[in-house]
Amino acid sequence: MPTNSESREPISSDLIVNGLRLHYLDWGGDGPPIIVLHATGFLGRIYRPIAEALRAIGHVYTYDQRGHGDSERAAGENYGWDITASDLEGFILAMGLTGVRGIGHSAGATAMGAIASGRPDLLARAMLIEPIIFDSSTPDLRRPGELRERTLKRKRTFDSVAAMFANFEHKPPYNTWRKEILRDYCEFGTRAIDGGRRELKCPPEVEARIYETSRAFDGLGYLDRCAAPLLVLFGEKSDAPGVLIADRVAAGAPHRRVVIVPDTTHFIPMEQPELIARMAVEFFGAGPGI
Repeated sequence: MPTNSESREPISSDLIVNGLRLHYLDWGGDGPPIIVLHATGFLGRIYRPIAEALRAIGHVYTYDQRGHGDSERAAGENYGWDITASDLEGFILAMGLTGVRGIGHSAGATAMGAIASGRPDLLARAMLIEPIIFDSSTPDLRRPGELRERTLKRKRTFDSVAAMFANFEHKPPYNTWRKEILRDYCEFGTRAIDGGRRELKCPPEVEARIYETSRAFDGLGYLDRCAAPLLVLFGEKSDAPGVLIADRVAAGAPHRRVVIVPDTTHFIPMEQPELIARMAVEFFGAGPGI
């Protein structure tokens, strides 16, 4: 695997997409563009180990979805899976990029699949990590209403970054994360408020709104219609619905490869970032197929 992963600060900037200010990080690198798109509730910064490794094969960008990280919050409840995909398309167009190679995680992966399906000129191939997809046989493991209510009860303020880290370090799902990634989430996923305390940058209301609209988006349908090469990863121990239909995702699609990653959960990038980077380098460097 090529190595160009020395740690250096990315360039921070903003641009307007679909009427909202989105914050992005330019990680640098040589070669065609690569975009890493985060999961709901997170932000681009915490995928640092993957972004740094991929600079060896491309020019890497991450951005914070609307209402996340340092991006602008939308008015009202103007969030949803179709909007997430539209913002991804808008970001690529606003940056003037074509032939992008993408890595998406969770809802970010679902959006990547949708754009790779409809706009292969913009997104040429994509690595989808734990996309949130359903078919008619998928049970409601976590009903949207229940997940929404649980999310709204999330703790949103902490005494300090250190206190947040200590609170999460031994609790699922964070207890399986690499410690340095969890520290980045605690630091960059929060903002300072009164008395040195910290507040989540992505409020639970935004996260809950996105969760409750998940069933309305036909992510699996987009994957079925996608002709671009896709590498789809599911965690062996994931509690998300996609792993239950992994065979269905893989069936009858020579341009689509599905891998079950042993001993990982829904949070593969936080648990095995080096593995993700190695697989991405191999996949992005492949020929027209997979």
